[in-house]
Amino acid sequence: MAVINEAQLKEQISKKNFSNAYILFGEESYLKDFYTNQLKNKLVDSAFADFNYHEHDGASANMDDIAMDSSMLPMMSEYSMVLVNDYPFENSSDVKKLEEILKELNGSSILVFRYEKINIDVKKSKTYSKVVNLFSKYGTAAELKKRTETDLINLVLKGAKKRNCSIDKRNAQYFISVVGSDIQTMLNELEKICSYIGEGEITKDTIDEVAVKSLQARIYDLSKFIIAKNGEAAYGLLNALFSQKADEIVILSVLSSCYIDMYRAKCAVQANISDSNVSSTFGYRGREFVIRNAKRDSSRISINALRNALSILAEADEKLKSTAVSQAVILEETVAKLLIIR
Repeated sequence: MAVINEAQLKEQISKKNFSNAYILFGEESYLKDFYTNQLKNKLVDSAFADFNYHEHDGASANMDDIAMDSSMLPMMSEYSMVLVNDYPFENSSDVKKLEEILKELNGSSILVFRYEKINIDVKKSKTYSKVVNLFSKYGTAAELKKRTETDLINLVLKGAKKRNCSIDKRNAQYFISVVGSDIQTMLNELEKICSYIGEGEITKDTIDEVAVKSLQARIYDLSKFIIAKNGEAAYGLLNALFSQKADEIVILSVLSSCYIDMYRAKCAVQANISDSNVSSTFGYRGREFVIRNAKRDSSRISINALRNALSILAEADEKLKSTAVSQAVILEETVAKLLIIR
């Protein structure tokens, strides 16, 4: 069986059509946690959880212990569950042992490997490609990607309604651009806003007043100030980031991403390529608003200026990582150069 997506996994769990084994990986941490808990709630009777639920930390676990727990029959229940978090497959013997375990699963003990800290890229890692293929062969391999912007907007609309509030699509879109597209962060900020207003409509002013801007959104504001040739606001925000102990390398990385977004958008406009094509090609899933905003902002700057800006940012990146000069000074100098070419 091929690697399945979130919709297929959701259907499988809701219909209780369980596989012997699961591997849950992908970009979205919230979804991996959510479906792990869904499996646990469906499989494990809380009254007998001490007997039928076994959890292993991959950093300290070994395959023999996992094999032992996976071979145990459930007590007073239909299923038992063995959860393994971030097991690092560092040698071929572990992969062979995994295959032996998967072949011998008894059908009553469900084995779940969940990956949070370890990023699985089946295209780059032969080892994890084999691991995922084994789960596909003997159970289920589910890649939980970030949801699309439309999915996230619907999640915000439903989440607000559930909390006795309302929000229109435009403000839901703005809310995502402010707090970011991480689902857990979105839900936390939505809960805070709804608790603040009690009930009623969530407006743009409410979002600005209550929601905490993600670091990416704040650095995006920095790029907007530079494009608008507002040096005072740009340096004011940069100093605020410094005072809040934001990492200089992270600031430069996100600022560079803003300019890369604008360059892509500018090239796409000149080549008559659609926003959706750019989003799918360059991985803006769940952040489609980024390319729209970049398209708007890049209309105010020439393609040559963007190329010069990228050169400046690349030079700053090299300086940050290779010289003893104050990183704050390097960033201040970089902002000055970007304002000059603007």
